[in-house]
Amino acid sequence: MDEQERPSCEDALTELYTFLDGELTTEKREHIRVHLDDCTPCLEHYDFEAELRIVISTKCKESVPQALKDRIAATLAELQTEL
Repeated sequence: MDEQERPSCEDALTELYTFLDGELTTEKREHIRVHLDDCTPCLEHYDFEAELRIVISTKCKESVPQALKDRIAATLAELQTEL
């Protein structure tokens, strides 16, 4: 890949969230990956965002009490019998 094809830091960081979400084309994803491999500041930003997503997905989950689940299920069942 020549210098003209390589994304700038601004381009790479603008696409970072879509890169993390896996929403880029294969070609665009490869361009960003190559940039991240060669650019320590952008790679550090990527690492931070990736780690933050992991923390959020594992720590920021609220559990719903079983009693509430049961009440909702009962209400839905009642509504279905009324139809």
